[in-house]
Amino acid sequence: MRRILLLAAALVLGAACQQAPVSHPPVSTLSPAEQLKAEGDAFMAKGDYVNAVEKYRQAADLDPAAVAPRFGLGTAYSFLEKRSEAVLQFRWVLGHADAASREYQEARRWLTRVGALQEPTVADAGPKAETRPVDPSTVGRLVGKTEWPGITPQRRLITGTMSLVGDEPVTQEVRRNRSFRLGDGYEFRDVPAGRYRVVAVVDGTTVWDEKVTVETGKDTSLTLSQSTSPVSAGKFTPAADKPDAQASAEQSK
Repeated sequence: MRRILLLAAALVLGAACQQAPVSHPPVSTLSPAEQLKAEGDAFMAKGDYVNAVEKYRQAADLDPAAVAPRFGLGTAYSFLEKRSEAVLQFRWVLGHADAASREYQEARRWLTRVGALQEPTVADAGPKAETRPVDPSTVGRLVGKTEWPGITPQRRLITGTMSLVGDEPVTQEVRRNRSFRLGDGYEFRDVPAGRYRVVAVVDGTTVWDEKVTVETGKDTSLTLSQSTSPVSAGKFTPAADKPDAQASAEQSK
């Protein structure tokens, strides 16, 4: 009997020794921006494009020069049928990505399909896409911020498209487009001197259409506030936060 027990104990010990060692999950080596981009990819795979946009936007904020989050933003916006936002992101990709990369090729293919492909020119391309250095004595810079009661990107993310459009013969060929976040700053660099219109649109609504004159070799500042907008202050206030909505809810109880 003792021999049998010793044999059984040896068999159990041998089986334990043959078991695979306990594996530990690998430590992530992704940067914060790469981690956010990966989370955006996961939302995209599930068809949750709204949350994908938020993750890609955060990744782009952390790493403004990264192409992948911008390409992800354009893709998510295209699935949400936000054409203008997708166009802006894919055009940015064309201006910054390697022409041989998948992101560049896919962005160009999408822009071509929707008829929004815009070949870069000195008039409307960013600094990286220009074919020759810009003489700072011939251009200026437009900087400013957008202000709306109770709205900041941190409290509530509202995005739109801002356009700088030439408003006289000498600037009529100039047209710049960029995305913006309500309650945040904006900037247009290397702008030829002259008169322009600044048009900001959110979800098809023109929030601002202001005139400005950019001077050579200077920073021109333009603040876009609700007081200069044709849109009411409550336009971007969630229904639950509006007094009328709260009153109606209480009356219905």
